[in-house]
Amino acid sequence: MRRRHVVRLTARGAHTWGRRLGWIASGAVLAVGGWCVGWLQSRDTSVLAADGTASLSARLTTEKVMVVGGSMAHGWKDPHDDSYLRRAFAALTASTDTTYVYDDRTVVGGSPVTLDRDGKYQAWLEEDKPQVVILSWGLLNDIYDKTPLEAFRQAIEDEIEQALAQHAVVLVVTSPVTKATATYNHAEDEAYMQVESDVVASLDNPNVYYLDLNRDMTLYMEAHHQSWKMYYGDAWHPDEAGHALAGRLLFDEFVSTFGMGSITWRATGSPNPGNATGNATGNATGNATGNATGNATEQGGTDASQPAG
Repeated sequence: MRRRHVVRLTARGAHTWGRRLGWIASGAVLAVGGWCVGWLQSRDTSVLAADGTASLSARLTTEKVMVVGGSMAHGWKDPHDDSYLRRAFAALTASTDTTYVYDDRTVVGGSPVTLDRDGKYQAWLEEDKPQVVILSWGLLNDIYDKTPLEAFRQAIEDEIEQALAQHAVVLVVTSPVTKATATYNHAEDEAYMQVESDVVASLDNPNVYYLDLNRDMTLYMEAHHQSWKMYYGDAWHPDEAGHALAGRLLFDEFVSTFGMGSITWRATGSPNPGNATGNATGNATGNATGNATGNATEQGGTDASQPAG
C-alpha cells in the first residue's frame, strides 16, 4: 500500500512540474510575440516615414495609349470588338502598376496612306496627347488597293515622326495571322511588313519599336500544329479565339520588351534596345516564298473581294 501511495505522489509531482513548465513556455512565447509585434510596428512606422503615401502613389502611373489601325485593330469578328490590342493592354493594366487608358482611333477600311492624306492623325495627337501610340495596320487594304510600297513607306514614316514630335513612344505592331495573310496575300503582306521594319530600323530611335506579332503567331501555330483555320473569322479577320491568342502573344512581347514597368519615353541618345532588328530579320525572305504561289490562283477569286479591314 505504501509503495502504491508513493507512486501516486510522484506522478502528481511530475504533473505539477509539467504545468509550471507549460506556463513558463507560454510566457516566453508571449514575450517573444510581443517583441515581434513591437518591432514590426516600429518597422512599418519607419518605412512609411521614409516612403510616404505621396511617393507610393507616384509609382502607380496612368498612361494613355492611342491605337491607330483598321478593322482588325478595331476588333472585327470578336463579339465585343475586343481586339488583340485591347486585350494585351488590359492584361498589362491587370499585371503591372501602370493603368493604360485605351484610346481607340481605328478606322475601319482605313490605311496609313488615306489617314495621312485626310490629316486626322495629327489632330488626334494634339487632342488626345497620348504617351504611347500604336500603329497596327492590317495591311490588306493597302494590298487590295495596290498601294505603292514607297507611298506606304512615306506614310508610316510620317506617322512615326508626328508621334515622336508629341513625345509619344511609338509601337509598330504587325497584325494577327488570317487566311489572307497566310495564303494568297502572304507575299504582299510580308513585303509591307518588311517596309515597316525597315522604317523603324532606319530611324534608330529609342522610342520606336517594331513588334512582329504576325511572326509570333505564325511560330506559335507551327509549334502547336495549328493553322489559321482554328482562328478563322473571315478571310481578313481572326475570330474571338484569334484575337485572344494574339492578345496573349502581344502581352508577352510587351513584357519581354519593357519588363513589368511602364512604357516610358527615353532620352535621345539612349541605347536603342535593338527590337527593330532582332524580330524583323528574315521576315520577308523565307516566309514569303512558296505559301503565296499556288494558293493565289486557287483562292484569290472570291476571297480577294472581302470587305476592307
